[in-house]
Amino acid sequence: DESSAAWRFFCEACVSVFIIILIILLLFGAGSLPKIGQRLGEKSRKPVRQAKWVMAWATGTEEEAIEAEREYGRECASEFVAQFPGEVSDRDRELVDSIGTRLAAAVKDRRRRFSFKAVPGPIANAYALPGGFVFITAPLLELCGRDPDEIAFFLGHEVGHVVCRHARDQLAASAILNAVGSRLASVGALLRDALGKGYSRSLELDADREAVRFVRAAGFDPRAARRALGRLSQSAADNPGLAAYFSTHPAIGERSRALDG
Repeated sequence: DESSAAWRFFCEACVSVFIIILIILLLFGAGSLPKIGQRLGEKSRKPVRQAKWVMAWATGTEEEAIEAEREYGRECASEFVAQFPGEVSDRDRELVDSIGTRLAAAVKDRRRRFSFKAVPGPIANAYALPGGFVFITAPLLELCGRDPDEIAFFLGHEVGHVVCRHARDQLAASAILNAVGSRLASVGALLRDALGKGYSRSLELDADREAVRFVRAAGFDPRAARRALGRLSQSAADNPGLAAYFSTHPAIGERSRALDG
């Protein structure tokens, strides 16, 4: 179950750290530990914080889990931003800030904090990292014509992922699927792929429905959801940069029908 998967993940992380320390001692001696330890410490912060997050949701309070998720997400966000060198315009930064502020205020769980950032990039996409770190690329802003209501839908979709704890669920599901797949030999990879795609599709549709609720609560036009999806559909054939977006989301028609439901 989920708790067992979390505990297994934590134990594996501890064993990995112990093995690394042992190898350093054998190869370089104890005198090398301080300098190497500093470098390893910088690289190990992310997996350590991830392990703490996993244990917090398995054994801690909801408040502890949210705070641990935020700390882990901060490490992820630092790595993520480094993949997008350059700057966006002040106009885009202020636009995303203002829309994000309104959406965050519409989240009822005040324990949740959000950070919204526009980043340059070659493809149109938006991303949610654990802990409420939300990013949207300049090409997606351009695709929306910088319409605040449409941008609010895409940002609200990412907020929905965070509020619904999809990152946690995906991590737990991945651990479980890997454990199941390892016992099924050659069919394991096929099973993980099939179940993973179905699981991801469900989460994306959930995030769409949450986005519409956040958009409405924040004072944006909820009809923008269909306009935004329609814009994606119309641009798909002429915009190869959207391939990455469509590879991680259900078909536009399926998303529209889900909103009708």
